[in-house]
Amino acid sequence: MLALRLSNTALRRVRSLMSLALPVAFLMLASGFLAARASGEEWTRTYSISGHPKVRISTNDGAVRVYTSDANQVQLRVEYHGYEMDRTLRIESRQDASGVELDARVRGSWGFSWLGSTRSLRIEVHMPRGADLNVDTGDGSVETEAIEGALDIHTGDGHITVRGAKGFTRLRTGDGSIEGHDLDGTVEATTGDGHVRLDGRFEVLNIKTGDGSIDARVNSGSKMASSWNIRTGDGSVDVALPDGFQAYLDAQTRDGHVNVSFPIMVEGGISSAHVQGKLNGGGQTFMIHTGDGSIRLRRT
Repeated sequence: MLALRLSNTALRRVRSLMSLALPVAFLMLASGFLAARASGEEWTRTYSISGHPKVRISTNDGAVRVYTSDANQVQLRVEYHGYEMDRTLRIESRQDASGVELDARVRGSWGFSWLGSTRSLRIEVHMPRGADLNVDTGDGSVETEAIEGALDIHTGDGHITVRGAKGFTRLRTGDGSIEGHDLDGTVEATTGDGHVRLDGRFEVLNIKTGDGSIDARVNSGSKMASSWNIRTGDGSVDVALPDGFQAYLDAQTRDGHVNVSFPIMVEGGISSAHVQGKLNGGGQTFMIHTGDGSIRLRRT
């Protein structure tokens, strides 16, 4: 009887240990699965190019990062987490006479998938700096290095950062900040909600934000090829201009004041909220308007 009691006791202990071990084993298995998923997967393509190609990147949900060099090829890399190729993610690329195109589309793009693993999509592009670039993403940030061709970036929701763009540059986001440094040529920057900060040598400059501050540094050598327009619905405006910059200034705020830290030949009535006049003899019209905030013009 004693031996039987010991066997029953041992059996109960084994059953107890197994009841604890099974959930632990499941959690270990799930953790291993999630770790494997967290490492992500990737899709890559490389195309040899010549001449002055166009590179077009399109996605409905993903961040884009562009690197440039003198290499005569375009390298595309898509890193994705939580999606299954050809089911919840479709990637297509093609090359034609005009250049290279990439299209990445996700389905059911919720923030989390099974067992709570995060879904994400990131596109990385390596391309010649002399090519044209067009990026369109429904939701995600965009960042690019020096581009010497035409540059057109649009994101529905995300910030944009550009460095060293030369030529025609158009930057648009529905909701996010815009940063542009060492720019050259024609620049258009528009955001529905966010601050804008640009510096460079400009020939045409148009900036608009629905809600946010604007900081524009106009470097030496800039010259107005046509009228310029800086406008924000709600936010301050700070503009730095080089010595000798010529323009007809029209600066106005509905709630704030205008400060000009260099000589201006004022025309019309004098008001702390509205200043009109010629800078260095005048030139093309430079309009600066804000619905709520002050305007400051200073030397570069």
